[in-house]
Amino acid sequence: MLQSDTFHNLGLTYYGRKYEDLGRYKVTGKPEDVGRFKTPTLRNVARTGPWMHNGLFPSLDGVLRLYNAGMPRPRPKPGQENDPLFPKTDPLLKPLKMDAGELADLKAFLEALNEPPVRILSQPFPPIASLQGN
Repeated sequence: MLQSDTFHNLGLTYYGRKYEDLGRYKVTGKPEDVGRFKTPTLRNVARTGPWMHNGLFPSLDGVLRLYNAGMPRPRPKPGQENDPLFPKTDPLLKPLKMDAGELADLKAFLEALNEPPVRILSQPFPPIASLQGN
């Protein structure tokens, strides 16, 4: 399936701001789920833009650059330091430190996961008159 079937917080919740999205928390009510979204499959990922749960990235290059940087790590504003709902970016996300060539290679790999377009040919429908028994 080329996906982990898990939920992760990538640091893009906009907590306490105009475009706030609490993610899985809206379903579970668990504070640890604030900002978590399901990890999508990598199959056809190069064709599924715009990317991220909110369509923030119109290009795959932007997504790869953000992952390469290790994703955002929002910091609590004054008054949010003890907020149990303040989202925490998944600790699995680390800066990758890839150079431009490595990022290009990664993009080429992701594009290689695209399935070829499939054209399905079906039999023509019978004329309506023949369905009515005429």
